[in-house]
Amino acid sequence: MFRTQTNMAMSRLSVSFAPTTALRNCSYMAVTTTHTAKRFVSSIAPTVNATTSSLVQQRTMMGRCATTTATPINNMKVVGPTMQRRFDATSINQRNYRNWAVSSWLYFTGAMVGGVVVVGGMTRLTESGLSIVDWRPVTGVIPPLTDAEWDAEFSKYKHSPEFKQKSSMTLDEFKVIFYWEWGHRALARSLGIVYGVPMTYFLARGYFAGHPILKLGLAGLFVLGGAQGALGWYMVKSGLDPKLLDEKKKATVSAYRLAAHLSLAFLLYSSMMRIGMGLRLPASSAFPGKFSVQSMARISTGVMFTTAISGAFVAGLDAGMLYSDGFPLMGGRIAPPLEELTTLDPWYRNLFENPVAAQTWHRVMAGTTTCCIILTNVVARRPGAAVPWVVKKALWVVNGALVVQVSLGVATIVTQVHIHTAASHQFGSIVLLTSLIRLCAVLGSRGTVLV
Repeated sequence: MFRTQTNMAMSRLSVSFAPTTALRNCSYMAVTTTHTAKRFVSSIAPTVNATTSSLVQQRTMMGRCATTTATPINNMKVVGPTMQRRFDATSINQRNYRNWAVSSWLYFTGAMVGGVVVVGGMTRLTESGLSIVDWRPVTGVIPPLTDAEWDAEFSKYKHSPEFKQKSSMTLDEFKVIFYWEWGHRALARSLGIVYGVPMTYFLARGYFAGHPILKLGLAGLFVLGGAQGALGWYMVKSGLDPKLLDEKKKATVSAYRLAAHLSLAFLLYSSMMRIGMGLRLPASSAFPGKFSVQSMARISTGVMFTTAISGAFVAGLDAGMLYSDGFPLMGGRIAPPLEELTTLDPWYRNLFENPVAAQTWHRVMAGTTTCCIILTNVVARRPGAAVPWVVKKALWVVNGALVVQVSLGVATIVTQVHIHTAASHQFGSIVLLTSLIRLCAVLGSRGTVLV
């Protein structure tokens, strides 16, 4: 019994002393850890001091450089990386503003060029292009305002071959076609101011310093714009030639000159949009299969551009009126008879002067454009091509524009070149071309920054 009581007392004593023993062990571990940490800090102290001194020197030098640049930074309590980040942010904002300003200017000017093309198409469809028989780049901006001025203008038109081939026309009817041509010319002339004045400002402020090729390209577009005006009058003159009456030909402009006029307009539009997108978009990143996708996008753009120019020959020869029934057949056949396609010698003249061959060529080019865009989609979706999301979105826009444009082309033929449908088809070509240009820009942007 005594032994049992003794064991119970020893158990109580052990239990009571257990927390104390654990506490002593923890204290011993803490003291040991503290001494170890002190020894570690002492060992690395020289290295830390040297690194700290180097950072202080760098921050001091950065602070001195920044002091010479901007006065408000002298009041900053923290200099060095924080100050540098603020300067970098300011520079980025300035660069972004310059890129935004120049690209917005090019977008707006390009949109005006597109508007001139659409109004020019309406001028062609309404047969209004020969209503103004003289070229007055400055004084011609103001239309006739009095009855006497309208009578004088109408009298000039009465001496043109086009009027002599008409049965009759009233003054009110003449005013309608006159305003279409006048609006086309006035809008085109205003482009000289809209493009030239901002370009002069940007050049004076040094926006293109360090980018001589960009500066030369923008100046070249201004020169081409002036050449486009002269080419437009050269085109109109071909429809005012009195020889058209002697040769018993319809008084209309030369299809060659019309195609050249449209080609230069599309070139101006494409260049403005591509440069603007290059200034607005970031640099494109590399991804597997990029070369193939980019190559097909560029080929599709070139083929589509050629298709649009072939449409100018269709318009110039009134070839859209042919084969309006039984689409997609042409005269009940997949292709017209060979003798209808080769009525002129040498054979290549048929592509530009034979209405049957012109429409056939345009259809073939439209089909080629469709196939190129489909192939671009195939290349972008093949296994192993990790196409970025932004490229996919641009390609979807191209696909949508293609579907709309093909539908409008079919509707134009079926309706025998209904004015509004044909004008929509021409506008659709601009939309499709723009979507392809953007796809190329997304794939090939260099992230140009104007400093």
